[in-house]
Amino acid sequence: MGAARPKLHSVAIELTALCNQKCDYCYNAWREDGGAELSAGHRDKLLPRVERLLAAVELDHVTLTGGEPFARADLFELLDLLAAHHVPAQIISNGGLIGDAHAARLAPYRVRYVQITLNGPDRALHEAHVGAGCFERTLSGIRALLRHEVPVVGCIVLTKKNCAHAAAILELWHELGVRHIALSRFSPAGYAARHAAQLLPSRRDLIRAFEQADPFGRERTMTLTCTMPVPPCAVETERFGAIRFGTCPIGTPLQEFALGPDGRLRHCTLHGSGLGGGGDVLDSDFDVAAVVAGQEPRRYRAETPEFCRGCLHEKTCAGGCGAAAEWVLGHARRHADPFVMQHVDDELAARLERQRRDGRTHLEMIL
Repeated sequence: MGAARPKLHSVAIELTALCNQKCDYCYNAWREDGGAELSAGHRDKLLPRVERLLAAVELDHVTLTGGEPFARADLFELLDLLAAHHVPAQIISNGGLIGDAHAARLAPYRVRYVQITLNGPDRALHEAHVGAGCFERTLSGIRALLRHEVPVVGCIVLTKKNCAHAAAILELWHELGVRHIALSRFSPAGYAARHAAQLLPSRRDLIRAFEQADPFGRERTMTLTCTMPVPPCAVETERFGAIRFGTCPIGTPLQEFALGPDGRLRHCTLHGSGLGGGGDVLDSDFDVAAVVAGQEPRRYRAETPEFCRGCLHEKTCAGGCGAAAEWVLGHARRHADPFVMQHVDDELAARLERQRRDGRTHLEMIL
């Protein structure tokens, strides 16, 4: 008998680099040409890569993301492949390409949910984050899914621009009939690193958002989950009992690896570096099982940022989002999350303030 396949919590499969929106908070590092160059060389390799993955590991579920997954004409072929292997799927989408035909076709697959983001209660604030012409299309996609009884999870990317409007956005989700909401604190990873000054919320911003959100969980029957790490040294998360707070899962049994549109496996969707030397999972010498069950995730977890050493939450918090630290500060484990460091590193705070004042955005990391 062969060796048992490693059991993984999840893999986020980035179906395509292409997207119909231009979100300032996007963590995809390939955004410069809208993902066209990256997708062109890898378009026909998606299904073989997923087949290789399914043969190598046992999965609790997968998350289908992108780019925009509904931009792939073969999305439903992938869902057929996953169904044949009895692997449940959930989808992250912006909703803008979803109409009644897509929703009706999706319904029989019984996906766990489709997660869609609204970053404002109106066109102006939402499109200030994602680009012009998107608000009504996203609302239309949400309503189409709900008409066909496809479960929808709402998302709000909490930024410096919209934290003060959290209650109004949650009210819109409530009116739409969506009761499960992911509060995704903005993390300046990938493309979004250039917008750190404009979008990275302060401690005060985030507390304001949580203060507005908490009553929706206590009084309005909404399930609220903060999906990006919020280090408890910056925000006393126990104050907000109706919000479930998560921590970085890298190196734990709940890790969700990422399979990119270029075939590389990464620690998560926000990280840029490939695991196992950065090869394609289709390469004959790339051992998927050995990489995910190997030492890289454990070493990552074991290294603690200097700022965090001695903290009561050192082992559970792990310094917040290491991917953001890598993109903004140059190393994933030497520095704590920029969300924290902006309040304790005077040089970083000054540089962010200069960028914010000048209204500039940058391709390069903030160093």
